[in-house]
Amino acid sequence: MTTLEPRLGERQVVIVLPDQHLDLEQQQRFSDQFGEAWIHPVADGYPDFEWLVSQSTTRIRADNWHADATFVEEPPAGSILQLTVVPPVGGDTLFADLEAAYDGLSPQLQALVDDLTVYHDGENFQDWAWGPNVSDEERARILALTARKVEHPLVHVIPETGRKSLYSVTGFARKIKGLSDEESKGLLALLYAHVNRPEYIFRHNWTAGDIVFWDNRTVLHRAANDYGDAPRKLQRTTIKSFRSN
Repeated sequence: MTTLEPRLGERQVVIVLPDQHLDLEQQQRFSDQFGEAWIHPVADGYPDFEWLVSQSTTRIRADNWHADATFVEEPPAGSILQLTVVPPVGGDTLFADLEAAYDGLSPQLQALVDDLTVYHDGENFQDWAWGPNVSDEERARILALTARKVEHPLVHVIPETGRKSLYSVTGFARKIKGLSDEESKGLLALLYAHVNRPEYIFRHNWTAGDIVFWDNRTVLHRAANDYGDAPRKLQRTTIKSFRSN
């Protein structure tokens, strides 16, 4: 088992279970042991994924830091990913530990960010509205959902541990509430640079069949877009909230 190795304390926010080779039904049953399934409001079951890949390769490759679906009021708590086809070179997934990153801030900066709120939206998903088989009704729903701004605290207190964590400082995060555009952009850029520090990063080099399980509330992730046109196929299951026992 491989985990992130944070500077402070013994925690597991990313877990790797190698060589599992689960089909999607088996992976969903495994995921269900930890909590109710979360259904993506835009992407799951999309009928024209190949069209989207050809139209929007960079976005589909998810190579920018993000936490999953923070553009909805209740984003998923956890994600489980398996690569069924791994490119011969590249295609790693990187994870950033946001609890350790919060602990690494100065007390003065912690005090500044503790009570801030961030607007998020899903404009990254607006391409999904323009697939060739999307009805007018579904297109309107997707565009309305992805344009709507939701608010999330910049710092979360994780209920199971009482520990503080930065939340998503990039990806779907757009602007800090109550700050000017310049102030917001500057502070989010500072935090983005901070969470990119090597001591907060875990990089997983995939072998087909690996299962990687992470806490979406305390971790950012991104794919390394360094595998050219080679196939990289994945299956993901997502957990709405963790069961308490």
